[in-house]
Amino acid sequence: MNTKIFVALSLALLISIFANMALGFNVSSKSQENKEYQTINKKLQKQVRSLEEGLDEAEGIIHNEELEESIDAKKVVENFFKTQYEYTSDTYKERFEKIKEFVNDDVYGQLTTAGIPDVPNVKFKNQINNMKLYLTAKNNELTGLVLLDTVYKIEGVSSPETTQIFEVTVVEKDGKQQIVSLKTLGTFASMSDS
Repeated sequence: MNTKIFVALSLALLISIFANMALGFNVSSKSQENKEYQTINKKLQKQVRSLEEGLDEAEGIIHNEELEESIDAKKVVENFFKTQYEYTSDTYKERFEKIKEFVNDDVYGQLTTAGIPDVPNVKFKNQINNMKLYLTAKNNELTGLVLLDTVYKIEGVSSPETTQIFEVTVVEKDGKQQIVSLKTLGTFASMSDS
């Protein structure tokens, strides 16, 4: 009986050893597969990040192109300059109230920092003869130059045409285009007409 038990135990031990070896190879194989999957996963994650960055860049380019084509943004700039620089002695003061809808608080403060002057007792008129916009979009902002040719008349006497150059930045805030930066770069008048 001892031999039968010994043979049975030896056979069970031998089967157990083969089973453990098979499981070990299986675990080792699965471990290797797991490492390969992790490597593939890391590569895929890098590709996804790269694609997301490319998508963000493409969306930014598309948004900038849409902004450059935005009629609303250009209209805000045009309407602001017409309101601010085309006036008479009768409309001179009220234009400061009208420009509020086109600019943010900083630009409005910049334009009215010295206060709103009183209207002199003479007839005057400032007229825009030509306005050119050179605007481009970058980083979700519309920026560029505005060239403004104006003539100022006092009591019917015209001054020479003056060209003013402005740098302007337009941004969408709360669904509405607004001028958020306005800089005067220069004012030029013909010397021969002066």
